[in-house]
Amino acid sequence: MVNKKNIKRYLNKYRGIALLALAVMSFYAAADWKAPREALDQRLLQGEFRIYYTLTGENAFPFDVPPSQRAQQAAVQLNSLTTQIDQANRYYSEQLGLTPPLSNERYRDVRSIDVHIIKLDEGKKGSTGDAAIVYRYRHFEENSPALSIALSNQWQPPNLTPNHEVFHAYQYAYTFFKNSWYLEGMARSMETAFREGEVKTEPLPRDHGQLEQVLTRSYGADLFWNRLMYLCDSACSGNTAATVWNGGAYSSRVGFCGGSLVRSVLEQYQVLDKEAATARGIDPVDWPEDEQRSAKNDSFLLRGLRRAIENQCPVSGNPELKAFHSLLERY
Repeated sequence: MVNKKNIKRYLNKYRGIALLALAVMSFYAAADWKAPREALDQRLLQGEFRIYYTLTGENAFPFDVPPSQRAQQAAVQLNSLTTQIDQANRYYSEQLGLTPPLSNERYRDVRSIDVHIIKLDEGKKGSTGDAAIVYRYRHFEENSPALSIALSNQWQPPNLTPNHEVFHAYQYAYTFFKNSWYLEGMARSMETAFREGEVKTEPLPRDHGQLEQVLTRSYGADLFWNRLMYLCDSACSGNTAATVWNGGAYSSRVGFCGGSLVRSVLEQYQVLDKEAATARGIDPVDWPEDEQRSAKNDSFLLRGLRRAIENQCPVSGNPELKAFHSLLERY
């Protein structure tokens, strides 16, 4: 006769072993993502940015040239990359007045932003991490905490992925909020500072249904940010040098529109993520990833946006802004 207690004991025992094995596998899988980065054998220093790359293997730039010419080709590519990173970093800090990532409180113990040029999954151009990571590079002795930016070895100028990823580092330094409509939408909108031509927009949400639609977006929320930043900048919206066509796009000859609003929004979020942490019982300096992306953040994000609009935008003088501000009054 089968002893049910023995069977149950047997199953519990091996279930525990299976869970332990799964945990070990997950640990090594998580650790393995660092391996190709730590194996990079070339480095270029650019201020607080350390750019790691290689001339051989699958992570090298895919140059169709003899091996003897790869270093020269890489130097040309890296010159374009460092120029773009420096341009973005200076613009965000000097023109917009944002606090650089490593000067912000969150990353006070971080010494560098490490840019890794590697092969990424098909279609992926880049990514930026918000955690401080200690890399054990095989060919370099550095072992201090660093922020991480990964760029595809397929990157080619004038693609603006480096500018986009550097802005993410600024966002992370200000706030733990990572809801996509804010994180990716604003970062995509910031690319207009480095691109000529028309900037596409859309009318601001007129009711809560339209606002909820914006909150479901990611990169596509840039149309919302483009419009809001344009209307909030009197040098753009109040100047004939910036022309709007049917509310669908504008072209500016006075530079980037909405820089003051961007700074104000980030400053508001820096305060409000602490309020959100207190309200939800989260460690204010160590948010779980799911909390950083939670829909519970939206009410705080919209509240911060309302406050920034009150501080930076000519609300009373613009019907569209006034209506949108009224929509946000519930937050």
